[in-house]
Amino acid sequence: MYLGATTILALLAVGANAFATSWKDKIKTVVVLVQENRSFDTFAGGLVYNSTINGLAHHRYCNPANVTDPYSEIVCAKPIAANVAPDDPNHGISGVNMEILGTYHPNEVLVDTGKERETMLGFVTEQSSTYKTENLTRAAEAINYYTQSHIPVFAAMAENFVLFDRWFAAVPGPTNPNRAYLTSGTSYGHGRNDHAFNIAGLPQRSIFQQLSEKGIEWINYQNSTKNPMPNPSSGFNPDALFYNWTFTSGKWETNIKPIADFYSDAEAGKLPPFTYINPECCSYDSYHPPSPISTGEGFIKSIYEALRGSPQWEETLFILTFDEHGGFGDHVRPPVGVPAGDDLTYTETAPDGKNMTFNFERLGIRVPTVVISPWVEKGVIESKGINNGLEYTHTSIPEFIAKLWDLDSLTPRTAWSSTFEHLITNKMRRDTPDTLPEPVSW
Repeated sequence: MYLGATTILALLAVGANAFATSWKDKIKTVVVLVQENRSFDTFAGGLVYNSTINGLAHHRYCNPANVTDPYSEIVCAKPIAANVAPDDPNHGISGVNMEILGTYHPNEVLVDTGKERETMLGFVTEQSSTYKTENLTRAAEAINYYTQSHIPVFAAMAENFVLFDRWFAAVPGPTNPNRAYLTSGTSYGHGRNDHAFNIAGLPQRSIFQQLSEKGIEWINYQNSTKNPMPNPSSGFNPDALFYNWTFTSGKWETNIKPIADFYSDAEAGKLPPFTYINPECCSYDSYHPPSPISTGEGFIKSIYEALRGSPQWEETLFILTFDEHGGFGDHVRPPVGVPAGDDLTYTETAPDGKNMTFNFERLGIRVPTVVISPWVEKGVIESKGINNGLEYTHTSIPEFIAKLWDLDSLTPRTAWSSTFEHLITNKMRRDTPDTLPEPVSW
């Protein structure tokens, strides 16, 4: 039978369209775990299973002891990071400005070039200033890094699935603004972990509200040692309870559950389409200092193995990321001039006593991120996004979910963010590990 050119083109178009949409049929359960406060270089920069990883195993990274002194002593990163970090580096926005720019005030420019000082050389300086120490061995902990043997659990995840080595935090600042951007596409002008997060004070529409409006079930499992509302003085809320809608709708009582329920629901094959997991903060399983690396490894191992053993494994996509860099060093410059989530700004007083205003048009520092599924290839290193060359950042997650379940983009930032559906293949793997290595202590 002879097929004309028009018919052949039509068949090709149908086939291409079927391929483009078929990835949605493979993923029915999305699981997101957001750990705490580690940069890519210091946590994953020592991975050596693939020589193309843009980390510190093949890159010498040094900071001056004083970034403002051209004759300062030089301090270089070494693969000797501690299991329990002795200090918690500064990760407020003005402190991160010093780490990235060598100044608390991003408006300052070099006279000779007219460019901002985005050198990534101020981590040791800020660590010394924060802890008022001239002990450079202590200050160097802000840039020292882990080897692959230190983090066998994360390394096995990365080596068996997809590692992103150019995934940036949403905000060059602390935990809750980043978690708000990840779950709603904006922090509504909040640049620090202020009281609004503890009292469901954010008014914007979140991914949780958006999913409920679409009739898609979700649960925020949380491993907090604190009590959520209605006792806001007791500590951090799980991320879904940042939002006023979650409280007023009553979803905080029905859709926020303890981490023990995650394990039982996974075993029973009863995880909802969208599963969001909060670790505790910040003593034992979150990686946030003083949480030991080894116990954080044990926690992510338990999450993976619960999913791998679940009846839902063959339809699951698991995203593991870190909310922000926690003040730890990285050599890759974050993108600037990106869309903010809205037109609100944030102002704080920098350590030099002068005000600093931030407009949310700069991404945060790189963080380790892996995407895990039987539908992704083994050992992929994913760098810059393919969507018009845009970047991967925390708002890539809600935008991916929007594409998966035909939702609208929450904000200009989510609409801008690169997504990763192209990583989902047409062949389900049978070689994904049932278990991961045991954590190590040192």
